[in-house]
Amino acid sequence: MASLKQTIANRINSLKSTGPRSAGGKQRASRNATSHGLSRLPSTPPALMAKAIADRMAAWKGAYRPVGEAQQWHFEQFCAESVRLDACRCRILAARAEAAERAAESWDDDRSAEVAALAARLADAPEVIQPKLLQSRHGVLWLVERWGDVAAEVARLDGWTPEVWFLALDLLGVPVEGRRHSGPWDLDPADGTAGPGLELARDGVEALKARLEGYLDARDARHREAAEAGLDPDRSPEVRLLERYAADARRQVARNRDELRRLQAEAARAPSPSAPASTRPTPDGPPGPRPDRTARWPRPTPATVIPEPRSAPASTSPDPTPSPNPSPNPSPNPNRTPSPSPSPAPMVSEPGRVRVASPTLPTTAPASIADRLRDRSTPNNRRARRALAAAARRS
Repeated sequence: MASLKQTIANRINSLKSTGPRSAGGKQRASRNATSHGLSRLPSTPPALMAKAIADRMAAWKGAYRPVGEAQQWHFEQFCAESVRLDACRCRILAARAEAAERAAESWDDDRSAEVAALAARLADAPEVIQPKLLQSRHGVLWLVERWGDVAAEVARLDGWTPEVWFLALDLLGVPVEGRRHSGPWDLDPADGTAGPGLELARDGVEALKARLEGYLDARDARHREAAEAGLDPDRSPEVRLLERYAADARRQVARNRDELRRLQAEAARAPSPSAPASTRPTPDGPPGPRPDRTARWPRPTPATVIPEPRSAPASTSPDPTPSPNPSPNPSPNPNRTPSPSPSPAPMVSEPGRVRVASPTLPTTAPASIADRLRDRSTPNNRRARRALAAAARRS
């Protein structure tokens, strides 16, 4: 623990440390903790990234044509995030290439270092670490070496010691809670020598060697070949971090591009300020009452129908008795000349009676529903059209 005098001296010295004083030094010191600057888009990007962003904006401006401050801002963010995405991809490729070179140079050394770091926790959780060591070739080789140490210690000391016994249990993956009231004498109760159970080490080594020859050697060869080709499934933490940054940059690119297109579409749909507001004529007075759209289409009344004058019968025979088998379609007389069609009767005004004739109404029987549907005078009301269509289907 520092004395009071040393503590006061440290505080006085800390007041004298002011850091860089110039603007350039402060800018360099502000980037001391920056490794690559790809976790997010910096407010002041480095010189190389700023130049790449400016070049991309100049190259893509003709294709996107931003107009206005909002479109320009999203266009700048879109170009900057695309540059960041390209930088992440370049670093990922470089990291994968470096990992491939490293696998070709020091594959065994790197795997042995990983196994040593994992085996350092074997005594704390043997039931967790020992199965992990059994899954790799270098882990099994480490276990074989430790079993050799156990056999050598038992032979040298002519018996088991607590340290050697606990090491053997760690190599077997026995939990710490299951070791109470146990010892080497439990392995072979009939063996009364000082070092019973030496077959335990020999059986453990033979089982591990069988595992190596069975599939672990072939698995390690496949993993090494894939790593040398840059296809290592066990990606390094650096590659995983860069892939996460690339995914974020890809989302930002898509978001700013979609927002830019939305603003451009809204600007295209907006009316031009130089164009007139509306070319439709405006009525002089206030609008009339709302039309009644619930009323049905009016049908012709008997007062508005003018009957057509009937022509004289074709036969003038005094016998009114019809023939027993009348012909439905009698043949016309070839010697008779067709009479001209009678003209419609003129309107006649009589005292106390008013007759109204409409040129659009039929002079014979009322038209069918299908004729009304085909008629151009059918109302434009949707409800009326639906009613007429339903009546036509029922008829």
